[in-house]
Amino acid sequence: MPSEDIPCAALLLAEDLEADMDVLDRLRRDGVDLRDRLDDQRAGLAALGDDLPDEAPRWTYYPWSRIAVRILGPAGFDRLRLDRNRNKITADEQARLRSAKVGVVGLSVGYAVAYTLALEGACGALRLADFDELELSNMNRLPVSVTDLGVNKAVIAARRIAELDPYLPVEVWTDGVTPDTVGAFCRGLDVVVDECDSLDVKLLIRTEAARRRLPVVMHTSDRGLLDVERFDLDGDLLPFHGLLGDIDPETLQTLSTRDKVPYVLRLLDPEEISARMAASMLEVGESLETWPQLGADVGLGGVTVSAAVRGIVLGHPIASGRGRVDLDRHLDALDVPSVHPEAPVPSAAPEVSAGASPDGETPQDPLEAVIDAAIRAPSGGNAQPWSIVVEPDRLTFALAPEPEPVLMDLHRRGSLVALGAALHNARVAAANHKILGPATVLDPPGEPEPGVPLAHLELGSDTDPDLAAYHSGMLARETNRSPGDPHTVTDDELGAIHAAARLVGGRIEVVTGSDDIARLAEILAESDRVRYLDGRLRREMVAELRWPDDPDPDSGIEVDSLGLDTAEAAMLDVVLRDDALDLLEEWGLGRGLGRMTRDRVLGSAGLVAVFTEGRSPADYIRGGAVVESVWIAAQEIGLAVQPVSPVFLYADTRSDLEHLSPKHVDDLDVLRQELAAVLEVPAGGGLALLLRFGRASVATMRSRRRNDRVRHAGDVDGLIPARG
Repeated sequence: MPSEDIPCAALLLAEDLEADMDVLDRLRRDGVDLRDRLDDQRAGLAALGDDLPDEAPRWTYYPWSRIAVRILGPAGFDRLRLDRNRNKITADEQARLRSAKVGVVGLSVGYAVAYTLALEGACGALRLADFDELELSNMNRLPVSVTDLGVNKAVIAARRIAELDPYLPVEVWTDGVTPDTVGAFCRGLDVVVDECDSLDVKLLIRTEAARRRLPVVMHTSDRGLLDVERFDLDGDLLPFHGLLGDIDPETLQTLSTRDKVPYVLRLLDPEEISARMAASMLEVGESLETWPQLGADVGLGGVTVSAAVRGIVLGHPIASGRGRVDLDRHLDALDVPSVHPEAPVPSAAPEVSAGASPDGETPQDPLEAVIDAAIRAPSGGNAQPWSIVVEPDRLTFALAPEPEPVLMDLHRRGSLVALGAALHNARVAAANHKILGPATVLDPPGEPEPGVPLAHLELGSDTDPDLAAYHSGMLARETNRSPGDPHTVTDDELGAIHAAARLVGGRIEVVTGSDDIARLAEILAESDRVRYLDGRLRREMVAELRWPDDPDPDSGIEVDSLGLDTAEAAMLDVVLRDDALDLLEEWGLGRGLGRMTRDRVLGSAGLVAVFTEGRSPADYIRGGAVVESVWIAAQEIGLAVQPVSPVFLYADTRSDLEHLSPKHVDDLDVLRQELAAVLEVPAGGGLALLLRFGRASVATMRSRRRNDRVRHAGDVDGLIPARG
């Protein structure tokens, strides 16, 4: 039964109770060591962003050490002490664990179990039973001190737990568990942990647990053997999985130690015992007093059993059975990990990748030079969604049959912007080579279909000095995803950006105010969060990536081109884990997923919003030409440019947002409205793209190009090879 005459619990004194403060005053006069670190605890709680609970602090007095410590009240103490459990244990799970009562019989491995459960806050109360007192020979495996010698093991465990968490109720049974008390011990428990040494008591515990429908968990130190018996799920289970046969506790108790050996071996499985334990068993009673046991084995048992108890309480699918957590076997099987090349994390923004710098020289033939310029155009995910048909006197631009549009390419608007950029590049090159003719943007009704002509560039004998002046800049244009250094945008820089937009009849908005940049950073970061958390959007993002030695590197974004720092690159394998991102989705978290874009935008000198006059295909083609013109001009004056457009960029309606992400449609709707308000998107118009710009280091590399997007009219197989 519970012991009441040995001090093993803390005395809690509330500061708002006069009687308690009188006790504290007496302790102070009696020379008790009073320690006050409450201010640090309050600061730690405040740093969590929570309101301070309206509760008085406590003084917790430990009579065995004559020390009193000032601590937070129970709610604040629990909140701060267990904060680092997040998100390994969710708030809801923590509350469920705090409602569980666990009984532990045997306080060697049981000490490690009880302390670990208390450490994690994985129970709301403990009941500890052991009749044995601490001996010096126990101190190879129990974290105790010589001052504990001769003290009951359950008392020692309760004291250490009280010093860890004085609010956790702990009952101590210093007489252990007997046939007369096993019923009382098990009453009111949710899980029983058996770590006692007596085989008949082990069987007694299971018989009672089966009657009360309680799960039993046990760890046997040799080779990490864990037993779970779910009597709560099946009261007809045989104890020890039936390994002992039908022997009852009373009969087992009458057997001598020698006669119990066959039953013990049935539980241990002689073929699975470690060689050292098998050899040692032969020496028990000779050179050994009892079975050997290591501190590491006991510690492992505490961890393993605690994990099983936690899973049972939380309703995880833990079935009856046994298994081994054998550290020696794992250590023997250590392997040298394969070394992965460092690569940065993919950007969550629907970015437009850079055109490739061709290997070798730019084509000298004017027609080939125009084609080469067109296929350098940026496109979302470097998908290169255009199809260019070459005739003697003109180029015809259409959407390619591949790739299929991604979710973010609503109404094919992203593809149309890319096609407009390709058309603009072709015009710049044609002007430079003096073969420029009229350009016509077509506007077929409905959503554009692959292969349907959308624009023509006539090849003539004219030039345009203003266009031709951007030729070298067009060839050098690239996406620069490196972090930038904020700087004040000069009038000359603004003038150059606006002049480039006017050159192609476009309308833009340049955002340079720090408050607006900060608002845009949050909007774009939250958009990134949604793109990572939504499974379909995430899979499409990952599909855009191309790894070193990828067999299809001529489309998509090469991870080596993303130019992120070492820390961001190191997180790549974590960021792309579906299981981790699905948990963040389930928990409603993931703010860190937008950190990269948030930091990039906050480190920018400004952002350029490229508007469309309307929302027809022709409007987005023209918008693509404006995007490319502005991009080239910004880079020519020394600015680094990167698209940072949000996932909902081309959405018109709530239905569009539901198509993107049914789970996050409300979030996206709010973000869409906030973005339109900050940028003052014109009525009836749309956004072609959003670019960030600033000073940054040189881009690391440039994406390559496909060779199957250009053909001669009438010659399906007559491909003009793309350089790069």
